[in-house]
Amino acid sequence: MSVQLDSLVSSLVDSAPPGELNGVQKDLAAILPGQERLINSSIESFIESKGGLFGGYVASSLNKLSGSTKFVDYVHKKLFNIDLKNQQAIDIESYEPEETYPSYYDELVELLKQYGKDHYPSTYGFTVIPKNDEVVVIIVGQKLNTENYYTGQWNSVYRIKNGTITGDVAVDIHYYEDGNVRLNFNETLKDSVTAGGRNIVNFINNSENQLTLKIVDSFNDLNVKYFKNLRRLLPITRAKINWGNAIGNYRLGSDVVNQK
Repeated sequence: MSVQLDSLVSSLVDSAPPGELNGVQKDLAAILPGQERLINSSIESFIESKGGLFGGYVASSLNKLSGSTKFVDYVHKKLFNIDLKNQQAIDIESYEPEETYPSYYDELVELLKQYGKDHYPSTYGFTVIPKNDEVVVIIVGQKLNTENYYTGQWNSVYRIKNGTITGDVAVDIHYYEDGNVRLNFNETLKDSVTAGGRNIVNFINNSENQLTLKIVDSFNDLNVKYFKNLRRLLPITRAKINWGNAIGNYRLGSDVVNQK
């Protein structure tokens, strides 16, 4: 029974939409009193595997300090923990990393700050992790509009090593006004790149612009192909629906990826 419960709790936490982890945690605590340790363990695994933004600090398995519960912010040279109840960074302290920073590190950081201002309309955060002969860039963009029933997160991880850049982009959008629509989009990228902050950010910019257009196209496919077949042709009013125009009134969270 214990193994089944562990699996069930992990599955429920893992399915939490962007920005709604706290609600899932409260519901599980109400349903399973006395299981706080199990719930918190599942949330910790969720944060490490998917990454997240907590009060401006990015946390994931990639920047967790070995042998510690804390995460490293290599940009500002800080250590921090995550308050699982309030989903915020806490216990922030100064830290001097042992890793060697590449010569273009500061330039890359400044360009990523500007990139966020230019392309991410809502909450934005990033970190740059120096790992021996590799540099890892994590970008997290969130738009949490619970009053209008949608939340979304854009999560990118780019690895630069030996003249090659690889990226994994995950987009998760939840729209739940009078229904429950969930979009999960994943894409893997790879190309050659010359080391340097501007070259890396140019690749990220071009790639994410193309992915945004691809996601918008997928919304159009929902309109033309899938949603049209989900409903009967004649509703209760007996009036035919012009699906091409009517469905356009529902953005289905497209603002989440508008300008990223």
